Order: sequence, then structure tokens, then C-alpha cells
Amino acid sequence: MNGSEKVFEAAKATLTGDRSCNQDRCLVLSSGETLLLGLADGLGGHPRGEVAAQLLIDVCEAMFRQAQKPLHDPELFMLQCIGRAHHAILRYGGRQQPPIAPRTTAVLAIVQRGIAHWAHVGDSRLYLIRDAQVHAQTRDHAQVRFIRQRADEASRPRASLTRCLGGMAKPPTTTCSPPTVLQAGDILVLCSDGLWGQLPTQELTQGLSGESGLIGSRLDKLVDQAAATPNSDNVTAVALRWLAPPVSCGDDAILLEPASDPQLEEAIAHLNNMLEKSGEQQR
Repeated sequence: MNGSEKVFEAAKATLTGDRSCNQDRCLVLSSGETLLLGLADGLGGHPRGEVAAQLLIDVCEAMFRQAQKPLHDPELFMLQCIGRAHHAILRYGGRQQPPIAPRTTAVLAIVQRGIAHWAHVGDSRLYLIRDAQVHAQTRDHAQVRFIRQRADEASRPRASLTRCLGGMAKPPTTTCSPPTVLQAGDILVLCSDGLWGQLPTQELTQGLSGESGLIGSRLDKLVDQAAATPNSDNVTAVALRWLAPPVSCGDDAILLEPASDPQLEEAIAHLNNMLEKSGEQQR
């Protein structure tokens, strides 16, 4: 990334939505040929989620600025960021009177020498968009439960996180992607559930794709749209559009095919079927 030719464009955007405060945080940092993207969504059901999210961002920025670039092991770097941020959150919570347990999601991406690496905890997502299609995405660390608030009310699906930073003594198990070679026109987008939960995936991919216009203006429109929906959550996203031709593939990098998970697709179909039956019962 040291040449005069532009090899990427990046942008970030965040809005509070219909919430009293914004508990999301994000960052975009570059140094030479190494680029770091990050996003955290503080958990609103726990105290000071915004502090937990900010601590992740602060730890990532400090470690990135101190690290020798290019990074020798991007995956290890991301795991160290998440581990140190987790312990920083625990220390902060333990110093409060009375002690509290702030929590946050995390999704990080490193692009270096035209190869992307990413890691996540929780339900903040990363999408790799190629040719206006999702070629890869993170899988939420969440489980769906069916609840009802009244005895005469039909059960409704509600997702609860199974992993996050903060709360537990040990750092969460982090899911990491294989190194992925980027092609010209590829788009990486990191986003909180305030964005992907409000906009259909096709709308998100179409809104970011295309040759004309800067990625920042496209991202702003999507974030504005999601935040304008009734009862919207905090909406935050970071987007990177890669402009350089792909590098030659090494043994540690892969070219991804469109994302496909038969077990996940079966589970989604089952959930949709239950939702349809629930809707029929309500009618």
C-alpha cells in the first residue's frame, strides 16, 4: 500500500437510532501496507456497554500502533487484541462500586498484502461482498429461543448471545476466518445488528455494490435508512472497497466460493416454518 496508486477506499458511519445513547464503537487504521478495521457493540442489557466497546477499540488501536508492520501473524494479533480487551473490561468492571459486568461484541479485520483476515465474537457481523453477492460472512454466536410475555400470546423468537467480551473470567472463544485473497471490487463490511437486523441482506449488498460513487456515501445511506426505522437500535458499520488486482495465492490463502452451510440453511428453514405457523395462530 505504499505506492502512489490507490488500492482501497474505506469509510465508517454510526448513528444512535431510537436509543438514549450510542453503545457502538468502530475504527479504521492503516499503516503502510497493513489495514485494521474494528467494530464493537456494547450489550445494552448490561451496565456500561459503551465502555466495554470503547475499551476494545482502545486496546486494538494501542496494539496496532505499537506492533511492527507488516504483522507477522494477523490472526494471532486479533486474538491478542480480543484477549487483552476482555481482561481490560473485567478490570474496569471490578473497580466499580458495586462491581459491574460490562460486555460487548467484537469483529475485527486485517488486510495486508491484499489478503484479508477476520475474527469475531458475538453477533456483530462481517460480510465479504463480491459481484453484488455475499461470498462469505461470519456466523453469529447466538441461539434463538421462543418466548411469550402473556399466557395468551403466541411465542416469539428471541436471540441471545452465547459469546461476548466481559462477564466471564476467561476470554471468549473467538472464531477466525482463513486468510482470503481479495479481488478488485471486493467489499468488506463490518456492522452491528442495528444494520443487518433492519435491512435485508440483498438490500445491503446492492446498496454497497456498483462502480460509481464513493463507498462512504453508500454506507451513509444504508446507516441512515436503518436508523430511520421505528424502534431502531444503534447502527454502526465500517466498509472497505478493495481496488487493487488480486495477489498471487500462497499456500496460506484461499479464494472463497459463495457462502453455503447446509446445516445452517436447514435450521433457518425450520425457524421460518415455525414463524409462519406462529403467524397463522395469531391470525
